Amino acid sequence: MSDLLSLLSVGSSAMMATNASISITANNVANANTDGYSRQVVGDTRTGSAVRVQDSLLNGQIQTAAGSLAMSQAFSDALASLETGMSGGGATVDEQIGNLFSKVGQAAAAPTDSASRDAVMAAARALVSGIQTRAASTAQARKDANTRIGDNAAQATALAKQLAAANTAVAKSGDPAARDRRDLVAKQLGQLTGGQARIDKDGLMRFTLDGGAVLVDGTHAATLATTTSPSTGLSKVEVVDGPTRRDVTAQIGGGKIGADLKFRDQTAAQAATKLDQVAFDVTSSFNAVHSANAGLDGVTGRNLFTPLAQVAGAASSIAIDPAINADSKLLALAAPGAGPGDNTGALALFALGTQKVASGGTATLGDAALDVVSGVAFAGSDAKGDVTRDSLVSDHLAGLRDSLAGVDTQEELTNLARFEHASSAMTKVVSTIDGMLGSLISSL
Repeated sequence: MSDLLSLLSVGSSAMMATNASISITANNVANANTDGYSRQVVGDTRTGSAVRVQDSLLNGQIQTAAGSLAMSQAFSDALASLETGMSGGGATVDEQIGNLFSKVGQAAAAPTDSASRDAVMAAARALVSGIQTRAASTAQARKDANTRIGDNAAQATALAKQLAAANTAVAKSGDPAARDRRDLVAKQLGQLTGGQARIDKDGLMRFTLDGGAVLVDGTHAATLATTTSPSTGLSKVEVVDGPTRRDVTAQIGGGKIGADLKFRDQTAAQAATKLDQVAFDVTSSFNAVHSANAGLDGVTGRNLFTPLAQVAGAASSIAIDPAINADSKLLALAAPGAGPGDNTGALALFALGTQKVASGGTATLGDAALDVVSGVAFAGSDAKGDVTRDSLVSDHLAGLRDSLAGVDTQEELTNLARFEHASSAMTKVVSTIDGMLGSLISSL
């Protein structure tokens, strides 16, 4: 009789394990398309508890790759928008500079012709408008990036709180679904901020930003806040934890926030500075030649462009002298005292096109303007290459994860059928043993 009881116990345990396997397998099938879900297996045949299949090292690599891909994609998108603003909408600034010199050359052939003089002024107006438009476009691009930084910082704060809550859930229950949720939130947080998540010996996850600032420490989450700098009018990013504030603007080097910081403070800022320099150099070089020559009225000392006091902001401030803008006869195309038919001044202005009067005497005005556009274009091309590279890495790691922890529906359905057959067999075994015990007890 004791042998039958032992067999009954074994059969009962086998039924429990098989039924647990059926439940877990069915859950795998139901969550096959759930983002971040890791395949589960029976961890303890006595309790039927589930454990998820996962690799901590691989999870960390996936999280890092997600941050890199999000950064390269966001940076590429921002550059594409800036490139459109720099080169779209008609002639580029370098082409407008070339057109101005072309019109000056034509006016040199007929310095008293009003149509030729008007054509020079039209080209000058187009150049001023082009520079101002590009300056406004670049400023708007930086402003848009600044807005995205604030929005994404707020979203990162919300995710940090979710990650801390997920840590609490894991600590209380150890539920595999809670661990999946925690990994997914950490990945999303990395896509915004870069940084790195790690699981410490206590089983809780910590999330740190580049530079070491802790955003999530177990069940406690700090805030990622933005405040406006009074000197620049742009946002700086801070990790706020109680009374402690840590400026991490220069340390965030990943995720969407890192992309927008790099774009706003480096690429777009450099483009704006170069454009300011072009505007300043155009103004100063043309004024130097123009003021030394005379208009049709024989008067000298007039500036073609309104003088600029400094390079900073020059692209937004560049303007044609109001008097000359209203009357092309005042264009100084003749040498002083030479008479209205002289073209010495026009030839001197035309010669500026080949002289290195820009960028501290290292480039022509046209080349300096071209450098602004090409610099953004080259950066955009490199960014697209980064997107391709990071996408390949991310896809490769996702494939590795799928092979390890992903759900193969066909395989799970096969297992489900196998477990159901095993459960039926165990039911028959237990039923048979139960009948034998009943008969034995009745005969006693």
